[in-house]
Amino acid sequence: MSDYKEILKDFPREREEKLRNIKRYSMFDVFYYRSTLWHHSLRVFYFVDEFADVVKNALLELDLNKARILALVHDDAEIITGDVQLGHKQRMTYEQLKEVEKNEMKAIEKISEIYPKEVGEYNYRDLLYSALKKDTIEAQLVSYADKLDAYCESLHEVFGGNISALRAVINYVGVLKDVKEKFPALKPIFNHERSFLTTTDFYTDPWRVHKENYAHLGKPHTLENIRKETEFVLYNTWKNLVLDNLGGEGLNILTNKIE
Repeated sequence: MSDYKEILKDFPREREEKLRNIKRYSMFDVFYYRSTLWHHSLRVFYFVDEFADVVKNALLELDLNKARILALVHDDAEIITGDVQLGHKQRMTYEQLKEVEKNEMKAIEKISEIYPKEVGEYNYRDLLYSALKKDTIEAQLVSYADKLDAYCESLHEVFGGNISALRAVINYVGVLKDVKEKFPALKPIFNHERSFLTTTDFYTDPWRVHKENYAHLGKPHTLENIRKETEFVLYNTWKNLVLDNLGGEGLNILTNKIE
């Protein structure tokens, strides 16, 4: 696992503080475990690391180090624009979407003048444009990991008792259904093997639902039940990535009901 602190060492502390202050899922008036752009970026970073073996096995020509770095900075433009949710974008006209893109490009130009020119061996501005355009295989992997995180994040909310987040879950199921078409550069990993990272059903046993695996859900997440597994392997992995990599802070993120 790469050390995100080492990667971001040249950035000022205020960047992290700004990302921590941008809340996700603004469409929802109540989100029990509402996350921030800071923690979202870290989770995408952890997911990208999880893809290392899949990428290797598929003989995919992908710069995993570049993808890791991109995961950490892919939403930096939103420090200026604010978080523009997928749900909002899906209801926008073509003209409105072009305006969002135009605003993000302006934000990229502005923010790339503030922060370091280089992140590792990569140009910071180029990374942000790549995240916007999704014109590289690394950017497509990060975008895919981004959507996996959002799916798991909304599942966590529903499993914690906020049924209104079911709308987000259904939305992301639809989005992830067409991953091969949305991320053409990643087709080799989707075609090479089925794993919890590359399949779109996300179940361990599609032929039977085991009631006992859901008995602790539908109520607030607690220190006692947070490690209990469900039939959603991807979600289980998502939780463990947060807990294993962020320790006490991760435990607080997943169990502290803030709304």
